[in-house]
Amino acid sequence: MPVSRFDRILDWTLALGMLLAMTTQFRSETSFAGPGEILLASWIAGMFACKFIRSEWIVTRASMEISAFWAMFAFALCLGMIRTIASGVHFDASLGLHDIVADGLVAVICLMLTLGPAAAQRVRRIEWAIVISGTVLLVLQLANAAGLFVFTEIDPWYWDRMRGWTSNPNQFALLCLLMAFFSLHLADVESGSRRAFAIFCCVLAVVGGWQAKSNAYVIVVVAGLGFFLTAKASRWLLRLERQQIPALSFSAAAGALVVYVALVTLPVISEGGNLLPDASGLARDSRNELEDSSVRFELWKQALQRGADSWLLGLGPGPHLEIPNIVLAGRRSGNEPMNMQHPTAGLAPNFEAHNTLLELFVQGGLLAVCAYLCIVGLGLWRAWRAGADGIVAALLAINAFGSFHVVFRHPFVWFLVCGALVSARSSQPENVLRRAARPYLTSGLRARMEA
Repeated sequence: MPVSRFDRILDWTLALGMLLAMTTQFRSETSFAGPGEILLASWIAGMFACKFIRSEWIVTRASMEISAFWAMFAFALCLGMIRTIASGVHFDASLGLHDIVADGLVAVICLMLTLGPAAAQRVRRIEWAIVISGTVLLVLQLANAAGLFVFTEIDPWYWDRMRGWTSNPNQFALLCLLMAFFSLHLADVESGSRRAFAIFCCVLAVVGGWQAKSNAYVIVVVAGLGFFLTAKASRWLLRLERQQIPALSFSAAAGALVVYVALVTLPVISEGGNLLPDASGLARDSRNELEDSSVRFELWKQALQRGADSWLLGLGPGPHLEIPNIVLAGRRSGNEPMNMQHPTAGLAPNFEAHNTLLELFVQGGLLAVCAYLCIVGLGLWRAWRAGADGIVAALLAINAFGSFHVVFRHPFVWFLVCGALVSARSSQPENVLRRAARPYLTSGLRARMEA
């Protein structure tokens, strides 16, 4: 089915909106929305106009699943808000309104993405728009950080850590992480020059994110790429097994040999030098890691306590944690880079848990956490059955990164979830691992019966 010019314009509008929504240094402190949010709202308006004109309000399985999730999540937030109001706990209504608007915007985007029979094709086009425009945006940020050109109101560095045009290095690392795995997915499903370009974009995003010096980013990227390679190798070995080639036995023996050699040689190598400083050099200087860990543990403990005190119902939208004292003490030292937007101490709690699941637990209680795990698990299962290993690796990597940061409200993350939900199951039999040995055994029994 040919794609109209207006559809392509909408695809690029959504891609640029999701990208610019993360360049938060372009958003003033007094502005409720930046250029990214304006583009996202424009895409929603354009999609509504298209649906009305073409009468394409076709409900799909993915749209029903995403609607059920957001309905359950909204119900959980309502219960939490009622619990907060009934208990008389003081909260900042403006921060709660900000979360309601952000969640509502993401929910509408998810619904419009999954409506109609051409949802999978739409997602693929937008993925390419994201990779192309995101690569250009990343190159511009790297050039700005290198001093090739200057924005007077933009500071691309946070001390020695690159943050590009985002507010902090962790947000820049999240942007590069998403770009890397989107490119990896396209490199997996495309061929020829498109695959080569996607691989180049993936490498550029990985290297760019490395400059943020985020330990969470380093761990997640290495683990995500390792999972992707393992999944592709497993599918290849199972395909050989279906051809009656004992590949699994040889691969198991080779893996055992590699592990044995590593265990024997590691003590010898470690005597020649200290491995710990080398490992810590993968990311930023580890002298402040103890402080970072103590802050996170304090926030996680506080989040569990607040969620439990609410009878597992949550406290409604908005941040509900107190700012740790060690964070307040660090801010008094001054000399911070420009465009740093910190929550300020006030009468009402206004700090987040720095963990996606714990933040959901604080806001929506156990119901919100279960709903989120169900929709992400469903996306993982559907993408795995479709053979989209890049999408599976991306979902695992983003949620692992979300163990140290709150990634729930980013439209990028929900675009990834929607892409997993609309994944079509491939007709290739090797995409289902649990059927691996069955064809081999069946062919042998069939040969005996025919004999």
